[in-house]
Amino acid sequence: MTSPQPKRPTGTTNELAKERNRAAAERTLTAWIGNCLALIGFGIAFDQIYTGLNLPFPVGLALSAHTIQALSLLFISIGLLLLVLALAQHRLAIQALEHEEYVRLPVSAVNRVVVAAVVLFGLVSLIEILLL
Repeated sequence: MTSPQPKRPTGTTNELAKERNRAAAERTLTAWIGNCLALIGFGIAFDQIYTGLNLPFPVGLALSAHTIQALSLLFISIGLLLLVLALAQHRLAIQALEHEEYVRLPVSAVNRVVVAAVVLFGLVSLIEILLL
């Protein structure tokens, strides 16, 4: 004999829970977009400030224009990469909510990549601050 499968909750309560999860996913995406725009803006500002001043950095720190451009492009690239990953993660969360039998998704590889990218960005920023 097989035991009957428990009935999944349906109705208003379940739909409201899905709506709350969807709203949480939207808030998370908005936060990631803000962070990514800050990274991109910082990369652009860093290059523009260096170009606008047209002065070498303090004595003892030999950063060429190519190094500054590379750092600026690194910040912009990390911002764009994290934005793409955030959009992919958001799409996965929304697709999971759209299924008739919603089940919570396990932590995906995308989350691990995002965390690794944030840690890498933090280390690069720390090294840059220590050098300047």
